[in-house]
Amino acid sequence: MTEPAEVFARIAAELEDMHGVSVEGQSGDQPPEGIAVIALEIGNRLQRVRDLLAEVQCSSGRPA
Repeated sequence: MTEPAEVFARIAAELEDMHGVSVEGQSGDQPPEGIAVIALEIGNRLQRVRDLLAEVQCSSGRPA
């Protein structure tokens, strides 16, 4: 099992990456197809964060 601090660092990295993706999506010249791709990317990253949070909770003995 991964150490909680390492998982937390991975969560922070995902959030930082999501910030960059969301800034890119706010560009006024994004076509609708580009926004759809960015939205999918954010959704995928949110799922990874959710999974990582569950991992931290399980390792701490708290229910997910």
